[in-house]
Amino acid sequence: MSKESKAKEPTEVTNTELVLPSHTNHYGNIFGGTLVSFMDITGGLAAMLFCNEEVVTASIEALDFKTPIKQGDVIEQKGRVLYTGKTSMVVSVEVYRVEKFTGNKDFCCEGYFIYVAIDKEGNPKPVPAVKILTESDKQNWEIGRGIKDRALERKKHEP
Repeated sequence: MSKESKAKEPTEVTNTELVLPSHTNHYGNIFGGTLVSFMDITGGLAAMLFCNEEVVTASIEALDFKTPIKQGDVIEQKGRVLYTGKTSMVVSVEVYRVEKFTGNKDFCCEGYFIYVAIDKEGNPKPVPAVKILTESDKQNWEIGRGIKDRALERKKHEP
């Protein structure tokens, strides 16, 4: 059976967190590392549910923080599988600050995470292809492919 015949629709996962005092720095803003941890969990879940396998984080693309997230804020993270290679997946994770009493959302940041499916011994395992259904899916696939290509290029220059 070819990979194309096993193609799956992109998986999307949404997680919500309340920003607690232990998540923030002395300015009352969320620690960048804490937010990346939340995002990595969301992205990992999207990848895991897409391929029905265990996954590990292989790479994180640059993150740009646009809107501060403060103690007491509610944040929503949306992870979506954009692209798949043989054993890896590129997942976009968007973060929004949600107004508690109106539900209005402010975009805070987006990151791209690369996950690799693994077997019980920790060896890479094949993943299904992403089924392209819409023009948006096609654009996302191209973004994901570019991210994967940049990660491979960086790997070539490792010592």
